[in-house]
Amino acid sequence: MLSNKMYWLRVGVIGAALSGIAYGLLVLGDPATIFWYGLLLAVSIFQFVRLMQAERSAAFTGEEEKMVQAVFRDLDSREARKLLDEGFWIDRETGRELIQEGSAVGHLYYLARGKAEVRSAGKTVGYCQSGDLIGEGTVLTSETATGTVSLSEDSRLWCIPAPVLRNYLDKNDAVRSVIDRRIGEALKSKLRATNVALSRAGGIES
Repeated sequence: MLSNKMYWLRVGVIGAALSGIAYGLLVLGDPATIFWYGLLLAVSIFQFVRLMQAERSAAFTGEEEKMVQAVFRDLDSREARKLLDEGFWIDRETGRELIQEGSAVGHLYYLARGKAEVRSAGKTVGYCQSGDLIGEGTVLTSETATGTVSLSEDSRLWCIPAPVLRNYLDKNDAVRSVIDRRIGEALKSKLRATNVALSRAGGIES
């Protein structure tokens, strides 16, 4: 039950049911115990087969598979497929501004291909590379962006509108826990890179 993935939860229940049957058969010799654990095993196996069929039907394109492995690897295939379908893929040219400093973040972006520059108070404080999330810092809150993000190369991105993402996560607690964790990891990585960039740039003047 501690598992974040339904696959391992089902496997755990099947193992528990088998242990219960063995206990009822070898230790208790109780037909009622064997029956109820046998029923639990049958239901668990049925649900496990359904889960495997659903997993196989959740196919991904090459770029989607890379995104899932980079960002949503803790989600099972069905959950990742549903979340991806809430957003859409776009191509944007060099110079396109994705996020404006001081404004609310309208979308969460995943940079599949290309590069973006992050500026704060007029200074370059970092870059986003392929495989990075963009806008994760405030997309789930009402806070404004602390920097401006502009594409420095022609890029391919997946994006999801902030209201759509918030509504989806409100209805899917398991997905929210994964997204919160991935956002936290991304922010820590970017904070380290930003601190280095600011140090080299001489800091941000007020």
